[in-house]
Amino acid sequence: MKEVQAEVVTHYRSSLVEYIRAHENRVVLPGRMTIRLAKQFGFCYGVERAIDLAYAARKVFPNPTRIFLLGEIIHNPEVNEQIEMMGILAISSRPSMEELDELTSEDVVIIPAFGTEVGTRQIIQEKGCVMVDTTCGDVMSVWKRVKQYSKDKVTSIIHGKAWHEETKATSSQATASNGHYLVTFTLEETDRICDYILHGGDKTDFLAIFKGAYSEGFDPDIHLKAIGVANQTTMLRGETEEVQRRLKEAMEQKYGTKDLGNHFRYFDTICSATQDRQDALEKLLTEPMDLLVVVGGYNSSNTSHLAEMGGSLLTYLFHQKCGYDEVL
Repeated sequence: MKEVQAEVVTHYRSSLVEYIRAHENRVVLPGRMTIRLAKQFGFCYGVERAIDLAYAARKVFPNPTRIFLLGEIIHNPEVNEQIEMMGILAISSRPSMEELDELTSEDVVIIPAFGTEVGTRQIIQEKGCVMVDTTCGDVMSVWKRVKQYSKDKVTSIIHGKAWHEETKATSSQATASNGHYLVTFTLEETDRICDYILHGGDKTDFLAIFKGAYSEGFDPDIHLKAIGVANQTTMLRGETEEVQRRLKEAMEQKYGTKDLGNHFRYFDTICSATQDRQDALEKLLTEPMDLLVVVGGYNSSNTSHLAEMGGSLLTYLFHQKCGYDEVL
């Protein structure tokens, strides 16, 4: 692993970034341009572990052994390009039966940091493939909660993106445990759930709104009587907390404070590294700046939320400065 980690460092360490860090995260360039870095910066432990394991897999199983990766190891184009250059073959994050049929017991399959769906994992195991599981520990903590909800006949309300690999893996844990789930992405969707809890409504319309975001056989008239909140680990903490607050308030209104414990559960499963980076950016944004640069993959949930935080503040400041009702 030391050899692997040394190779990873050569690929993903920046001398410029290290220089700025060594100068208290701030440097002044000729012409008086100041560059500042957020204090929490770069890959978290879970990502570093996933990358290390992928590099190690290639060393342990050299060519011509075939190594397959489900989708992307993480949502970072440079990392995935390096993985590809090592001869590791990418297949779909949700592989078709045709793709899975091509696997043999001689092959190695890497499970990405987001995890994979229970059904996919079972097929890979049945094929006899060697599995290199890089699933993040924080993701597996969410799985533990969701499986417990299912065991207790509690529906998992997952705050996340229904199309994201991590959320799909998490929701599969619910169904594999004979439970149900419903994914909510926005506060508007959360309010629709709350309204249905309190007042009922047209079941067909409700299911149409959440198409593709609930378990097979999910019935809001039955499965919203006892709910537990979980989340995709890279969501904004404040937003997940608001989802939890609104759902708790709806269940409390419906069933009363005394009986709330029988109808509502919540555990904080936001990734600590995600929160550290969001907190660091929030602090960075308290100082005036002309430009915020967020470095990361366009399809990265972490990256998009950091950009969203910066965009929200800069829009607010623009409103304050210009007095416009809308920003075009």
